[in-house]
Amino acid sequence: MRKLLLWITSFLPARIISDNGHPYLERYYVGTVRGVRIYLHRFVGSDPDRGVHDHPWAWARSIVLAGWYLEERRTGLRTVRWFNSLEGDTFHRIIKPKGMPDVWTLFYHKAGDVKPWGFMRPMSEGVAVWTEYLYGGKGKETAWWLTAKKGRDIRL
Repeated sequence: MRKLLLWITSFLPARIISDNGHPYLERYYVGTVRGVRIYLHRFVGSDPDRGVHDHPWAWARSIVLAGWYLEERRTGLRTVRWFNSLEGDTFHRIIKPKGMPDVWTLFYHKAGDVKPWGFMRPMSEGVAVWTEYLYGGKGKETAWWLTAKKGRDIRL
């Protein structure tokens, strides 16, 4: 399955998501159908450990295609093997298990932002602080896939 996914994504617009120069996610744009944006995600690392985050969309879903992952939520840690459902106010963090080469998911969400997004960090017992994510430079890139390189050109 991984070889097939690598081949398919070679032809799709791609971007690498990094934290301080450390890539952890390859995002491949599949398309937008009836107001739903569709991506293939390849986790090559865990989400940065800077707190759990929410998303700007009304909802998002994820179908695991290869591998599995741990998900940290405010309610604790859970294993995601097949399917994940996120609402706009769901705070989470993806953790790639040690020793797993990568994790592939089909990720889709309602197109269009409905709110800002950011990180929730615990400060003390029962107290957490939410910090809005600030886009650098030119702000949020909309329709990045129109000018993005193909997967074969950015592969980690």
